[in-house]
Amino acid sequence: MADIIMPKMGDAMTEGKVVRWYKKSGDAVKKGEPLLEIETDKVNLDLEAEQDGTLGNVAAEAGQMVEVGGVLATILGAGEKAAPRQEPSAEAAPARRAIDKKDSIKKSTGEYAEAIDMKAPRIDRTAAASSEPVPQDAGGRKRSSPLARKMAREMGVTLEQVQGSGPGGRIVANDVKNFKPAAASPQKAKTPSLPPIQKLETKEIPLSAMRRTIARRLAESTGPIPHFYLTADYDVTNLLSLREQLNEIEGIKTSVNDFIVRAAALALRHHPNVNASWGDEAIKQHGEIHIGIAVSTPEGLITPVVRNADQKSVTDISNEVRSLADKAKNRKLTPNDYQGSTFTISNLGAWGIEQFTAIINPPNVAILAIGATSAQPVVVDRQVVIRDRMKVTMSCDHRVVDGALGAEYLRTLRSYLEQPVRLVL
Repeated sequence: MADIIMPKMGDAMTEGKVVRWYKKSGDAVKKGEPLLEIETDKVNLDLEAEQDGTLGNVAAEAGQMVEVGGVLATILGAGEKAAPRQEPSAEAAPARRAIDKKDSIKKSTGEYAEAIDMKAPRIDRTAAASSEPVPQDAGGRKRSSPLARKMAREMGVTLEQVQGSGPGGRIVANDVKNFKPAAASPQKAKTPSLPPIQKLETKEIPLSAMRRTIARRLAESTGPIPHFYLTADYDVTNLLSLREQLNEIEGIKTSVNDFIVRAAALALRHHPNVNASWGDEAIKQHGEIHIGIAVSTPEGLITPVVRNADQKSVTDISNEVRSLADKAKNRKLTPNDYQGSTFTISNLGAWGIEQFTAIINPPNVAILAIGATSAQPVVVDRQVVIRDRMKVTMSCDHRVVDGALGAEYLRTLRSYLEQPVRLVL
């Protein structure tokens, strides 16, 4: 008999949630076969069987939170039988009723939608898809298997366009494989419109593991860390011109943020005391520069890390950031992908935000908030000209970074951004 336990996927992980079971008690399983999907504070992943056998009693149903090291189920060997399930004692009845009440709330919000799929009858997945709307998970996304999501990423298919043929409308691999996009008719570009009006209703949304972690880390940051903020206004006209030329010559697509990541990393070489962490006994200066990049996902913010960013070209950074962002949005990041940053960048320019302040991502001692670029009239050599400007605000941990030090770092960053040839030499 072997226990299936909740794994620890990172230093900060204390619990995980069972999303769905692919097998039920009594089913035969093979070593390496996916048994269930779990959700941690950063990623979703499948747990595989570590031996051949039969799935015994399931100790954690879909939607249930389980502490790290907690037993999820057992795998029985040949001839072994599952232990009889024990009924809760009288003393445990009040707690059981409280959990049942909480479960009823979760069911009303759709968190147990996946569990319902387990009871759905098997259907012919080659049959034509139903015309009924495809059910969605609690996050508003279509439900799909891990293999279907992997195939969709590799084929460049958007799952929202695929009709699912699995139980409850779940998208399976064959749906992605057989998907043929409809030919788009040429249309004129439409002006941006308002998002659709949503139906307002009172409901409770259970906290995901990621949202719990975000709340805890924000409290850890804004409470003990004494923040102060420095804002600078940069001329990025030359930077935008260089980016356009590089994209045209190299046939690639870089973003302004890719240049900023490299510039911030190179500037840290000049100011190692900004590339640091606070400790109770000492300030630790890091020998490597790892830039965390805030990425928005449907469930919250996560910061995948570009390691040794000062040693990578703009093109390398662009490719890596794109890959990390895709993994973040599909909850496929590993702990090595999002842990160990020494400095963080948050960019809301794509949303038209001109300036903002960001909360420090501990144990970093600074974070750079990037605003949108815009053409503005400025005075150059006593003449009014139009230049592209961008505001950045650095949040600093005053225990480590003083005002003068923060200002010196931003002045060095200015040299790299306003003379961007430095970034490609």
